[in-house]
This record gives sequence, C-alpha cells and structure tokens, in this order.
Amino acid sequence: DILDAFSLDVLGLTYPDSCIGSMRARILLSALWPILVVLLGAAALASHTVAVWLLSDRAGHLRSDLGRATLGRVLYWAILVAYLVL
Repeated sequence: DILDAFSLDVLGLTYPDSCIGSMRARILLSALWPILVVLLGAAALASHTVAVWLLSDRAGHLRSDLGRATLGRVLYWAILVAYLVL
C-alpha cells in the first residue's frame, strides 16, 4: 500500500513491537512522542533566543521582538509536527 511508505511510525522503525511491552504502553508511546518532539523543539528555540538576547548589545528593545519571533517559530513547528503525525 502506498500509505505505508509515508508512515511516521517511529517506534515501529526503531524497535519491534514485542520489545516495547503491552499494547497500552505502545499506544501511550505512540501518542506522546509528537508532544515530546514539540517540547524539545520549543526548548531548543527558547535556548537560542536567550543566547541571542544575552549576546546582543541592545537587549532591552530586542527582548519583545525575540519573544514574538520565538513563539511564532514554536507554533509553526507544532503545527508541522501535528500535521505530519495526523
């Protein structure tokens, strides 16, 4: 089937189903990995924003602009991950 080629079953690609545990654990892992990806991406973008803010010489004015830009990037990546998973 053509849809199997575009499957984002990350757990099925890395570990056999029998190694993960019960069906409940597999469903829980399959449901939570996209949320973890979004949270890790948000943490990386926030770390980058803090580094740019600290290394900038005009920190007062740049703070609000970087905050808005970071939230926009986090929202973009969250929507992209949700779209790819669904």
